[in-house]
Amino acid sequence: MKNIGIIGFGNMGEAFAAGLPRLPGGVRLGVVETVPARAAAAKESFGAEDFTGRLEDFFAFAEIVVLAVKPQDAEALLQNISPHSRDRKFISIVAGKTLARLGRHLRSPYLARFMPNLAAVHGKAAVGVSFGDLPRDQAGEGFRREALEMAAVLGGAVEVPESLLPVMTGLSGSGIAFVFSFVHALALGGVKSGLAYDRALAVAVSVVEGAAAVLRAGGENPAALISRVASPAGTTIAGLQELEDAGFTAGVMRAVEAASLRARELEGA
Repeated sequence: MKNIGIIGFGNMGEAFAAGLPRLPGGVRLGVVETVPARAAAAKESFGAEDFTGRLEDFFAFAEIVVLAVKPQDAEALLQNISPHSRDRKFISIVAGKTLARLGRHLRSPYLARFMPNLAAVHGKAAVGVSFGDLPRDQAGEGFRREALEMAAVLGGAVEVPESLLPVMTGLSGSGIAFVFSFVHALALGGVKSGLAYDRALAVAVSVVEGAAAVLRAGGENPAALISRVASPAGTTIAGLQELEDAGFTAGVMRAVEAASLRARELEGA
């Protein structure tokens, strides 16, 4: 059983914690969280031990430390934990904080950045993973395996150079919100055409789940599948024309690009 420590138990910290029990052998969780209600939730929902105010005990407990605070709180946190951090293993899900910046404070080569999304709570997140310059020894390779294993139980590891992690932010981290927006819009279309919202939303969610299943099982790209649904002069092509007239494809592309660019801006802040 592995001891995992999480600093920051907001939405992403909680989603991360929800996925970790799927690790082979299980985990024991420890948290540092300054909001008492969130620390209590970590204890009640995940059996975590609250180490808030006891950093020395926390670092004695944790084999791997997950940094999950808000970006605006990261600099103060890094300075606070620096005396305890030398050669410890860290995974950061803090947006905008590069491995180089983390390394200056943490004084450890065992660093990884993750970009998960909210679906980690269900083990369905595509997790962008980037590593620092890990030592080419047993400890470095061991940390790589541990980190990728942790990403896998959150949904799936997509290892990328750190320069592409902002793209994973736009495509996965923020992209799940774009999917929520599409599902909401799809349901509203059902409402406009006569269905109650709750029923239309249930249908929209089923449609998205079904589409994902077809994409995963069939090996065909989306364009080929669209051509199988859209018959000549039929209902689907009429709807697709409306989407394109509204700038659907270009709009989604711009949304991913805008989120990616904002992620790059945060890294330079």
